[in-house]
Amino acid sequence: MTRLSDEDLNKVERALAEAHRSRQEPALSEDWARHVMRDIRRGAAGSRHLMPSAGLARVVWRAAAVAAMLAMIFAGSVLVYSGKDKLELTALLSHEFDAGAPLVE
Repeated sequence: MTRLSDEDLNKVERALAEAHRSRQEPALSEDWARHVMRDIRRGAAGSRHLMPSAGLARVVWRAAAVAAMLAMIFAGSVLVYSGKDKLELTALLSHEFDAGAPLVE
């Protein structure tokens, strides 16, 4: 690999600085900037409409917590009743299902 002298490095640095200064900026009209800002405002306004879904998410999580608690209560009651006579548990469950049958028909 060839070693560069300080003079060569200075030439490269000057060439890069000149290329950076002469770089063309894109021609952006005022109309274009106005359209971009309008699109940004519309996007920001659209995100506010999504906020009610945050309330819906909260309701879903609360319903899930209630369902989990009911499942735990049901599992606990099954464990309590499983120590008793199997016929008593079956009669209890069948009575609950029979009570719901007229609602289905």
